[in-house]
Amino acid sequence: MYMKPFITKSIGFFLNLTALVSPVWGANFAFNLLCKVRRAGISEKGRAFLKKATQHTLVLEQASAVLHKCGGGSKKILFLHGWESNSQRWLPYYTMLDKQKYTIYALDAPGHGMSKGDKLNVEVFRQAIEAALNHIGPVEAIIGHSLSTTAIGYCYKINPAIDVKKFVLMGSASGMDAVFSYFKELLGLSKRSITNLSQKVNTILKLPHQEVNLSSFLEKVTQPTLVIHDKKDAVTPYAAIENILKSQPKINTYITSGLKHDLKSEEVYSAVIGFIDG
Repeated sequence: MYMKPFITKSIGFFLNLTALVSPVWGANFAFNLLCKVRRAGISEKGRAFLKKATQHTLVLEQASAVLHKCGGGSKKILFLHGWESNSQRWLPYYTMLDKQKYTIYALDAPGHGMSKGDKLNVEVFRQAIEAALNHIGPVEAIIGHSLSTTAIGYCYKINPAIDVKKFVLMGSASGMDAVFSYFKELLGLSKRSITNLSQKVNTILKLPHQEVNLSSFLEKVTQPTLVIHDKKDAVTPYAAIENILKSQPKINTYITSGLKHDLKSEEVYSAVIGFIDG
């Protein structure tokens, strides 16, 4: 979410005050603010790409998501975008992949792309991923970017039996704690505000948010996994990811420098497709 500094600090001051006088109300307000989506538009090129696909609406507990399908190959792959993005980000992969070999699915999370709503949290994202996998069946690979990688790890921890052969994680956050830190710094939240928000989040998730992190996923996952990250990523800083990867030698890595968080380049596209094909 982006707001002018004066507005963010004013909201933070208000939340810090309500944390003292009305902690439950303040935590609910902060949580809803954290989940609020500023919907990104879809370009003409993106719309042309998505028109080539068929769409299926996934009905969740309190939301819905749109699943796009392209190609007709026997191997199925699922693409998951990040926060305030949508399925058009996967156009280069669609162009490069063999549609006779692969059936390509791309999910618009609730509040994103063609999906309805204006809010998203990791639990709802997990539900959307699970619903997509139930609809698709066994998949060759899941490719996720940014927030979706946290949802992937969370989904796997809830149900490690999901039928996925490979994982590709791009621009991953170190975990839910990184989201809390970003929110704390953005709004200037007090320790009490963060504690109240933490308690609220733990009523939503099926695991304590402290257990939803990249490290625990990489330690637990048995499928081949590729982590792609850029050393100059300012959204999900590389230092934390580098420390995690040092203790996980079984994990494949592709580290870039200068592509930042978006990781859009021919070299990355080729690395992802090579890993899937390998």
